[in-house]
Amino acid sequence: MEQLVILYDNRAVEGFKADWGFSLLVELEEESILFDTGAKPEVLKHNMEAAGVDPAEIGRVFISHNHWDHTGGLPSIIEVNREFELYIPETDCYKIEEELPESVICVPVVAPTYITERALSTGVMPTGMEEPAEEQSLIVFSQMGAVLITGCSHPDIVDIAKKAVSLIGEELFLTVGGFHLYNFSDEEIKEVSEELKKFTRFIAPCHCTGERGIEIFKENWGDRFVEAMAGVEIPLTEE
Repeated sequence: MEQLVILYDNRAVEGFKADWGFSLLVELEEESILFDTGAKPEVLKHNMEAAGVDPAEIGRVFISHNHWDHTGGLPSIIEVNREFELYIPETDCYKIEEELPESVICVPVVAPTYITERALSTGVMPTGMEEPAEEQSLIVFSQMGAVLITGCSHPDIVDIAKKAVSLIGEELFLTVGGFHLYNFSDEEIKEVSEELKKFTRFIAPCHCTGERGIEIFKENWGDRFVEAMAGVEIPLTEE
């Protein structure tokens, strides 16, 4: 079964640990891709065990940006897996390379890049911040349609969705991840929520979207809202 497994989030279902950060596993027939690694190795390790995920079998790790709450769990992967490819914004690749085993291949990303036949990086987008200066998101092509996965959406979630649609030439099936709206007003969040309806059929906000932001999306999107927190599995195939 192809699916997304939320491994790290501020919220969690029973049996999983909640902590500030984000990580998600993309499980496809051909491969698995770990998107970000959360903040703490011990939390990621616990949640992987709870989800039945073996980090030794992960072939690709995709890092959206260099903030601690998205890269901090990486040592728990390296502890048991030294053969994966690490896809990371170019400016961060050279910083992190020194801390990696030689057998881990660090692939710097600038432009939109296919990391597998069914997974496409949006390429880095400027954040308007000093740290991180840029961030990438991931588009996964599933049986249900294209899925956009975002880490913190520092470049603006609407702009990221807009770029994703321009790259693939079709509406997104699902957009999931942190939307960085936790310090926005209700009116600003509602405006973003409405704007995203132009680009994606379903929505699954979590992490830095903030609790109030998640509530507003849930109210606004109705049955097009998908719950996302650590321990949740989102199917990508029709039953």
